[in-house]
Amino acid sequence: MRARRREPGDESPGPDLGGRSPGSGDVPMNGRITAIQAAQRLGVKRETVYAYVSRGLLGSERALDGKTSTFDPAEVDRLRRRRTRRRPGHLDVPIATAVTEVADGRVGYRGTPLPTILENGAGFEEVAALLWQVPPDGSPQWDIPRSTRTIVRRVARALPAEVGGVTRVMSAVVAAGAADPFSANLTGSGVAATGRLLILAAVESLSTAGDRPAPAASPVARSLWARLTTEVPDEWPLLDTAMVLLADHGLATSTLAARLAASTRAAPSAVVTAALGVVSGSLHGGASRLVHRMLATAHTEGPPRAVRDSLAEFSRLPGVGHVIHRSGDPRFDLLHSRLMDSGLDPDRLATVTAVVDLVDGADAGPPNVDLALGSLTWAAGMGPDAGETVFAVARMAGWLAHAVEEYDSQPLRFRPQGRYVGPSPGSS
Repeated sequence: MRARRREPGDESPGPDLGGRSPGSGDVPMNGRITAIQAAQRLGVKRETVYAYVSRGLLGSERALDGKTSTFDPAEVDRLRRRRTRRRPGHLDVPIATAVTEVADGRVGYRGTPLPTILENGAGFEEVAALLWQVPPDGSPQWDIPRSTRTIVRRVARALPAEVGGVTRVMSAVVAAGAADPFSANLTGSGVAATGRLLILAAVESLSTAGDRPAPAASPVARSLWARLTTEVPDEWPLLDTAMVLLADHGLATSTLAARLAASTRAAPSAVVTAALGVVSGSLHGGASRLVHRMLATAHTEGPPRAVRDSLAEFSRLPGVGHVIHRSGDPRFDLLHSRLMDSGLDPDRLATVTAVVDLVDGADAGPPNVDLALGSLTWAAGMGPDAGETVFAVARMAGWLAHAVEEYDSQPLRFRPQGRYVGPSPGSS
């Protein structure tokens, strides 16, 4: 069992498992309690108690020594009851985040819009550092230990050949996390170091396409490109752009799963594994596979037939419309424009253009990033599930950025209340 991570100045002995309120028997003679005792009653860190004071949620008075703060235990208990009542039965917990702003037609990481990030030439590694709020120290830290590489390759070889990319990535994350002696480091810098390791392990788990030797671990996009296609190796910056755009997108379903895991103080590798479990489902992260198939049909039988078949089978067009970006997904434009200017197969790019022109006028809404990602993977000769793999590897950066925020929040705050709808006990 891993010991609880201790914060600077946190002298709390941990939760009282005896059934009474922590600190309830430690009230000073004047009837007031210390910040540590208030934190124990509220189930938060001492720093959070002071945050409540600054927000006007809790009053405080100076102790006789003039240095420390004291609190009214009755007021603390009232605040605790209010916080408990706000835990409804359907995960309706407000989540404040400073990682990514997502609004209709706008996405920005840490206050910087995506177009600006790309204009400044930032690659995936720099974006990961931005999300994790650590200095982008360069390639020396983006390296995978030889022992971890050996373990990941051994696990990858043991998997059946038909296993998809996301499953391989998940297996690599579990293996790398198990082999990492620092996997339980939940500090910001510790999570960043683990994040670099997990991302590189995920790429390492994928076989190199063709007969080419595996490239260096960094840039990550170049190494991933060599494992997904034998086409035009110099076009790997396209994949780098895609990974920058996919690194985070607010509180998507997989990100919520990551935060749920982090709220239990699970290790970063377990946080990523939880999120990957969501991505492995057919309804999150897999739309690019359907785009890939639609483009393949369009290339041989024409765009109208491809669109008709997609609508007949799925009652919707893949890569079109978005619940947030109703006026247009900026990530589509940023990736699609670069794809059209690339040196990939002109015939395939012409097919992409024809399909995009056809679906752009659909009533379902404007194209989204999945259409651009599926177009990239198909035009580059990658396999049908390549888009899911790219999404999984890139989104690790965002999942772990959200995990760091969650590690600094109240633990176990996501507690939905079940409503039993089965037969009553003793009923026939």
